[in-house]
Amino acid sequence: MSNFEYLLAYKEFSAFASLANEAEKQYNKSTMFCGISARKCVEQAVNWMYSVDDDLYMPYDDSIQVLVHDKNFVNIVPGNIQKDLQIVIKVGNQAVHSNTEIDKARALLSLKALFNFLNWIVFTYSSTYESRTFDETLIPANKATIIVKKNQEEIDKYRSELDEKEQSIADLKKQLADLQKALTSIKSKPKDDSKINYETIDEKTTRKLFIDEDLKKLGWQFDGVMVQEEYPVHDMGDKHSDGFVDYVLFGKDHKPLAVVEAKKTSKDPNIGKQQAKDYADCLEREYGQRPFIFYTNGFDCNFWDDLQAAPRRVSMVFSWGDLQKLVDRRSLKEDINSIQINKEINGRDYQMAAIKAVVKSANEGFRKFLLVMATGTGKTRTVISLTDVFTRANYATNVLFLTDRIQLVKQAYSNYKEHLKSMSLCNMLDSQERLANKNARIVFSTYPTILNAIDTDKTEDGEILYTPAHFDLIIIDEAHRSIFKKYRAIFDYFDSYLVGLTATPREEVERSTFDFFELEHGNPTYNYTYEEAIKAGYLVDYYPVENSTTFIDKGIHFDDLSEEDRKTIEDNYKEEGTSDFEEAPPSDINKFVFNKDTVKKVIEELMENGIKTDAGDKLGKTIIFAYNKKHAQFIVDTFDEMYPQLKGGFCARIVCDDSKVEQTIADFEKPDQNPFIAVSVDMLDTGVDVPEVVNLVFFKKVMSKIKFNQMIGRGTRLCPELSCCDGKNGIYEGKKYFYIFDWLRNFEFFRVNKDGVKGSETVSLTESIFNRRVEIIKELQAAEYQTPEYEKYRNELVCIVNRQIRELNLNLTSVHLHKKHVLKFQDINAFKNLEDSDVENLKKHVAQLVYMDEFDVYAKGFDNLVYGIEVLKCQKKNYSKQQEQIVNDANILLKKKANIEQVKAQIPLLTRIVDDSYYPTATILDLEDMRVKIRELIKFLVESKKKPIRYVDYIDTTLPVGEGTPVYTANNFEAYQKKVNSYITEHLDDEAIIKLRNNVRLTQDDYNKLNDVFTKELGTSEQFEKISDGKPLGVFVRSIAKMDRQKVNELFADFISEFNLNIKQIEFVKVIIENIIEQGEINLERLGDGKPPFDRPGKFFSLFNPKAQNRLIQIIRSVNENARVA
Repeated sequence: MSNFEYLLAYKEFSAFASLANEAEKQYNKSTMFCGISARKCVEQAVNWMYSVDDDLYMPYDDSIQVLVHDKNFVNIVPGNIQKDLQIVIKVGNQAVHSNTEIDKARALLSLKALFNFLNWIVFTYSSTYESRTFDETLIPANKATIIVKKNQEEIDKYRSELDEKEQSIADLKKQLADLQKALTSIKSKPKDDSKINYETIDEKTTRKLFIDEDLKKLGWQFDGVMVQEEYPVHDMGDKHSDGFVDYVLFGKDHKPLAVVEAKKTSKDPNIGKQQAKDYADCLEREYGQRPFIFYTNGFDCNFWDDLQAAPRRVSMVFSWGDLQKLVDRRSLKEDINSIQINKEINGRDYQMAAIKAVVKSANEGFRKFLLVMATGTGKTRTVISLTDVFTRANYATNVLFLTDRIQLVKQAYSNYKEHLKSMSLCNMLDSQERLANKNARIVFSTYPTILNAIDTDKTEDGEILYTPAHFDLIIIDEAHRSIFKKYRAIFDYFDSYLVGLTATPREEVERSTFDFFELEHGNPTYNYTYEEAIKAGYLVDYYPVENSTTFIDKGIHFDDLSEEDRKTIEDNYKEEGTSDFEEAPPSDINKFVFNKDTVKKVIEELMENGIKTDAGDKLGKTIIFAYNKKHAQFIVDTFDEMYPQLKGGFCARIVCDDSKVEQTIADFEKPDQNPFIAVSVDMLDTGVDVPEVVNLVFFKKVMSKIKFNQMIGRGTRLCPELSCCDGKNGIYEGKKYFYIFDWLRNFEFFRVNKDGVKGSETVSLTESIFNRRVEIIKELQAAEYQTPEYEKYRNELVCIVNRQIRELNLNLTSVHLHKKHVLKFQDINAFKNLEDSDVENLKKHVAQLVYMDEFDVYAKGFDNLVYGIEVLKCQKKNYSKQQEQIVNDANILLKKKANIEQVKAQIPLLTRIVDDSYYPTATILDLEDMRVKIRELIKFLVESKKKPIRYVDYIDTTLPVGEGTPVYTANNFEAYQKKVNSYITEHLDDEAIIKLRNNVRLTQDDYNKLNDVFTKELGTSEQFEKISDGKPLGVFVRSIAKMDRQKVNELFADFISEFNLNIKQIEFVKVIIENIIEQGEINLERLGDGKPPFDRPGKFFSLFNPKAQNRLIQIIRSVNENARVA
């Protein structure tokens, strides 16, 4: 019996049962096929749900991501199951797009997630549910050799076989018509609790260990008044039985604020959902106030305000203050759609459209929103106004504005202070203000500050200040950064609306902004592009001036030097017998090798051809993006040498550890003050906005599309008061555009590589070492390592890893959120035999939390390297690259550092490990012995491995690339097209669409309503222009909605009769009728010219006499005009 075999016994689940079993069978055969099958099973199971569930309506598209993000689906499926679905989809995507086997741990995770989803389906839609847990030992074994890389034909064949098993939603609806009523009835009935005997911790212990602790931490008093346990209720549920509520939390008026249903740690808390609702019903009858509902197993906690929203996962039960706030809000909350946007804060149409999009989404029950708006379009102004709307509607009391840079905190604080004068504010980076204004309505913070404050900041009564529901709205600035990994704990802890702001959403597999906000990829809540802003006159465009030099392109080589430089080098060699000339590859230029003439050429081009101010007397504000600090300083020094008359200060370096960097940035922001050229290393790439910037210099290579667009964004802001001058247009008032001087072929790269190079997830050395130790512990469970020596080594690793976990402080929020896994592995017995899922959980939930008491970063790097080799050797994989690195390091120690006492002591070992023959026969224990003995020597290599910095001055040659075209970010028109089509087909009964279908003229009000829907509610003007292909609004809508055929026939019936048309003429009229229905109107020019489809069975002017022609054109014009405003 496998984990999914039980499904085959359910006739109603036959649509996906076999696919689930297929996925499990493939686990030990092909993890790639396992992932593909699991994803296909999810698709089919979701299709099945849409076929049988009356609460689910087909959205605008039947793709899996659209189906699982539909609001009705989200309301039905618990949050933890939604996350499981994303796991299966993601692993399946990886399998589909890769020709190699996926990691086995990922495949197992996908199977478990699939198991959870299907288990929930059975629980929800079947009357014969039995409790089950996933058992890895039940997965069918396979002794066949796994082919790691498969050919495309084999993959396509397997996918084709699966596709044959797939059924559409329409087919399933027909097939399951008889079952639909029964399944809907089963779904609506409360379910009995199922008994899951997975772990031995009973309910009482669960409470005392976890739930009681959380409640006390949040200030709940177990005095028999505020918190009452085992509270008796009567007449409960359909059976009218008596029961005992695990916890009832009371307010000061002694009315129930919440019920808490507690289950064993091994049970899914969702099993207690219906029971908790029955308890809430009883208490509402008794007290006249409906309590909120929590159901938890001590690790996973769910919150349900069943009067207003679907259940959702929360970090823990809420505090008294939070619950009282939520109860009060029931009567205070207003219709958020009726709240007028304050145009004094933001009056631009797209800003108001963005707010309306969030409001609409919030009104539909969603809690996460993403605004993708071009740099300079006023994202902060938009969310200030959104904050105003949310607070006036009583959707939000407390707001957190979160960003990852101190400068951005200051900017946001200043902007809010200007526009929301009545709201109390607190800048948490100011220690005095943090203490004095701790009860402020709007708090501004960086990620580490708020994460620390959760654990440290207290109320006047000594209680936790920042409780899980303290903030009702969290605004995340630059939402493509910092929201992943460590700081995700902030968003897991707080239960609030989340609004993300970015111009450049991240779409990488492990770090996707869209996944974070639980949105379909490429389809944010609202999108306003740079191109739209340029067309509307809200931002300025740019001109790329593309150059390079010989040295930047090819590096410095003797043959490429000028005749003068070659002669100087040769003369020096003749006189002194040596030469200081050394070639340099292009990768070293401006990083380790700095050539003065190269920098001079860049500066000269800028000073001669850059946009100037003050009638052309002074270069306008400019940012030069440099590789590193030495490069930046070299640029500044060279500039000062070239232009001594400017007396220094005109060009300044802006790097993170300069003592006065904040002051330098502040000076640069002042229009008439030095510096006018800021040479930046990462500091000005994002977040700093100086409208007066008219020149950007890309003096470094950029591979990230996000970084590239952020850098461009530094110049896009309007500056209408600026007097400009350049070679194109002479002197002119107002910044009309800006120049980008690109010296590294960045535009050339992004024209070819639209998405750039996507970065990989960064992992700290401590986290990486922890992960590799865990992997070795798992690998050493194999039969070949069951000797006393290997058992000793494994036990040593177990002790190290377990000690790191035991040292974690469960009182810290970042740790507390992962307590299920931390507590499990704090018990050393959990390491007796690790499963793949244990390794995955340790990596995902624990590794990022642990601390390593080792300050020699070079020794840690070597540990990580050797542990990696040990893992690869255990897995019989190639480690030649890592071996090469060790051999190189050992060679340097032997050749350059052998006189150091510690190195001298290890010469015999170093001599062995530089020999390639050492590694094939070296055991894991040999490698570990090497790691222990060599790690302390790595610090002696630091200086030897550093590339020397060289400053040279050879004549370079400019290579003009040309004045190129801008590179804009692509818009997602496909998703918008689907939403528009879906809206029109779902609103055929709307008054304006009825008019269009029945040839009735639109009023201005009709037009305005439709225009708002398509250009503000569903998307933007640019998106509509793109998909409508130039058609007027009414014509476009009519082409999708289709005119009523009978009405169109009636229009031409009198004409056919009056002119007694022959067969050919009637056929021609039919062509006109079909074209009106399909296209929404007739193109009179094509009609007159006889172009298809108006060329058969003859042409217009030859088929009809002048009188008939005039009458026919009159009818057609009437139809065309009725699709426009009266």
